[in-house]
Amino acid sequence: MVTKRIYFLYEPLLNLKESMIERFITSVLCATLFSCLMFSSNIIDINHQCSSIDKPQNKERQSIKTVRAENDNVIHNEYIQHVDDTSSSQFNISLPPTKAKQVILIDVNSGVVLLEKNAHMPMSPSSMTKIATACFVASKLKSGELNFDTKFTVSRNAYRKEGSTMFLNIDQKVSVKDLLYGLIISSANDAAVVLAEGICGTEELFAIELTKFVKSLGAINTNFENGHGLPAQMHKTTAYDLAIIARQAITDYPEVFDIYSHTSFSFNGISQRNKNVFLSKGIGCDGLKTGHTNEGGYGIAVTCVSNGRRLLLVVNGYKNEQDRTTDASALLTWGLNTFIMHSLYRKNHIIAKIPVWYGEDSELPITVENDTAIILPRSSPYDAKITLNYYSPVTAPIPKGMLVGEMRIISGTMHTPLVLPLVATITIKEASFFKKIVDSFVYLIWGVRKPKMFDLEQKEIAKQS
Repeated sequence: MVTKRIYFLYEPLLNLKESMIERFITSVLCATLFSCLMFSSNIIDINHQCSSIDKPQNKERQSIKTVRAENDNVIHNEYIQHVDDTSSSQFNISLPPTKAKQVILIDVNSGVVLLEKNAHMPMSPSSMTKIATACFVASKLKSGELNFDTKFTVSRNAYRKEGSTMFLNIDQKVSVKDLLYGLIISSANDAAVVLAEGICGTEELFAIELTKFVKSLGAINTNFENGHGLPAQMHKTTAYDLAIIARQAITDYPEVFDIYSHTSFSFNGISQRNKNVFLSKGIGCDGLKTGHTNEGGYGIAVTCVSNGRRLLLVVNGYKNEQDRTTDASALLTWGLNTFIMHSLYRKNHIIAKIPVWYGEDSELPITVENDTAIILPRSSPYDAKITLNYYSPVTAPIPKGMLVGEMRIISGTMHTPLVLPLVATITIKEASFFKKIVDSFVYLIWGVRKPKMFDLEQKEIAKQS
């Protein structure tokens, strides 16, 4: 602690020019400061809802997150190597039975995992692969590399592709928009091939680029060998990874995601209905894909909205279509009825003001990056406890939006805390030399100042009937 304080005492003096007068002033100041050091006290511990940290803390992976990952074409199987017949949740509640081999249910807005079963076990995604393909194409549209009117030519390879089809003709020129509709609504394998060849030249090159793309989203246990999902030896993902990809499709590409809600599509004079039966179930479902192969079984990635809450369910490994429909419907209903959202902080709402050293301003207002809410079981009382951890001391210059700490939300019904970043709401410039001297004396004698805390906003969203 003494060494740390000495550094802060010396720091404003280090850049003085080497004139005789300045050397004399420096010597006097240092002598005075070191005399005061003999009578200084330790830094005050902050024990009321806020603490200081010298280093960032590791964050538990308690939620689905969009993260950057290394491009790696190797499937990582360090999680689960066997089938577990029991479900789990980070909440201390009773869980519904399910016949699925792999399950994950998340709250899309917060990313909180509500239920999982073998969520990190490798599986064959079947036609749910097309969610990743559509997401990849959407990223090209967003970047301007493609547009909906871009046309690709149907090759003989695409025309002959087995399985679901949108009935393309050889050498026909088809727009990206029509191909996306065929890919999503008709689950057309020929559309997937045309898109792959049009973007990358071959299916093989497209699979490599598609794998890199989803890994960059955080789906690190995924490897694709094609864009349609027909069986291939190393064509694998996990329910967790597929949820990451589907969540990206929902939140980042609304124009393409809207296609999933269409109930039918006509092309070349042939009309086909959307294979997602949940669109007509009356539970607020508006998208994503079914899948089936002998290797993967029956599966679906499905999302629904109710009273402002959006859930995303990924299930796979059912023996028949009826089990998939009945089971998935029950899991979604359970998720909507069991949990409720409590609003905590709004974006840009000042949570606290923490001390700043060597800045033109002595306090930094901090906030959360986005509107913050906590998902808790409906049957449990609201018992969330919030701790703010910030980096101490925070030293200027500080740009607006800089990460300065974290908020940890703990509840008796949660196995792991929810961890959210805290950022600066303003820019603070570096102080003058003499202001730094004053800060050094303050730090030396009184230590770290306590932050100013503000009342927590607690607004419970109306419970669903």
